Amino acid sequence: MRTIRSILLFFLAAAAAHAATPEELLAQVDAQRTVPNLSFVMTITSMDGEKALDYNTLWGYVQGVGSANRSLLSFVDPASVKGRKMLMDGNIVYLLFPRTTNPIRLSPLQVLTGQASNGDVVRTAFAADYDVASLTDATRDGVDCWQFSLALKPSRKDSYYARVGLWVEKATLHPVYAEFFSGDRMLKKAVYRDFRAAMGKQIPFLVDITDADSPNKHTTMAFVSVSQKSLPDTAFRRDYLPSWMPEQPR
Repeated sequence: MRTIRSILLFFLAAAAAHAATPEELLAQVDAQRTVPNLSFVMTITSMDGEKALDYNTLWGYVQGVGSANRSLLSFVDPASVKGRKMLMDGNIVYLLFPRTTNPIRLSPLQVLTGQASNGDVVRTAFAADYDVASLTDATRDGVDCWQFSLALKPSRKDSYYARVGLWVEKATLHPVYAEFFSGDRMLKKAVYRDFRAAMGKQIPFLVDITDADSPNKHTTMAFVSVSQKSLPDTAFRRDYLPSWMPEQPR
């Protein structure tokens, strides 16, 4: 049975290779894991080796894809950050502290939760932000993969990472591993795990991000739950943050 399954997976991978250009393959990778109007509960834990340093629980809503998306985030745990609200509109970021009414604008580099910047938290589509520079065969942890070398689209010049190396399992088109660069310098590594079916998609419920300069430091981002909810465009505006009353996504 294992031999038959291996043969089937081989032919499925081969069919995908001949049926799609590199750009189409990358779009398929995104399409099967991108949920329109995503709402979620997420935990983000900053680690030093196996030791947890801090954590956050967020309620969030995402509209759109890639670095051009818009999102609302509510910090609900721990008590030191509870009540904070954040709006991300592309690379424009506003943070509102509890008991204040004036959101402050932050630069992307200021928006960090452990090693996870807002680009890591809300990015949902590689194909929206990157062109395929090359596509080769590779093996990652014993898994047959497509290895994409991705270059930032000129229209996305303000995005967080200039280049991305992405390994995708051939049989499933699940992302397996990615490396994120600023110029020639690697900033982060990401491992995608715990794929689950949700809303007709295959979503990685856990992403483990490692700081390239400090390999012992890493951040796990785990969905507790995901669903869909459409919010009006007016919800994704700076002046809406003070009046937004977050409700836990269901």
